[in-house]
Amino acid sequence: MRMPAEKYPGRHWLAGTVVALCVAVLVGCASPSPEEDRRMTYKIEGSERVDLQRLREDIRAVQRRLVALGSGLAEESIKESPNGVLMSCSGGQHQWTGSTTAEYAGPLNQEDYYALVDAEFGGSGRFTLTRQLSPDGADEWLIVRGDDGTRYSITVWTEDSMVQVSSSSWCFTLQPGQTDGGEF
Repeated sequence: MRMPAEKYPGRHWLAGTVVALCVAVLVGCASPSPEEDRRMTYKIEGSERVDLQRLREDIRAVQRRLVALGSGLAEESIKESPNGVLMSCSGGQHQWTGSTTAEYAGPLNQEDYYALVDAEFGGSGRFTLTRQLSPDGADEWLIVRGDDGTRYSITVWTEDSMVQVSSSSWCFTLQPGQTDGGEF
């Protein structure tokens, strides 16, 4: 049953509002996620280009913090490859990968080391921590995920008194001329 427009003057306004809300939901006027906001800090202003040097240095700084948490760190034992490698992701994107290793003077206990990482990074709000078994089930890694999606995988070799952090950034699109080969 149709009602005359003059009898209910507000119904056109209400119908228009409902349509506008439906369109807004379908189009997606939601604000970016915190992860996307954090990634934007690596974009060079006015472009889609990721500041690879800054991204690499920030990831390496976290890697160095993670490997140096325990007491008894052997002097000058922190080792990093001279540069990381850009690995392919799906859709033609790439991610920066690299690792940092440190040696300790005394024995290391994996659970104690993971507890140190949890105390330092767990409650920060910038990182989440989970455990993961290696594919062969022989080792357990501590995975630290940054608020931008960067993944840090921590391996403790108790027999060798070593800690290694392997990292992979979130996937991004390289712009023409941004790298020389696959290393950066």
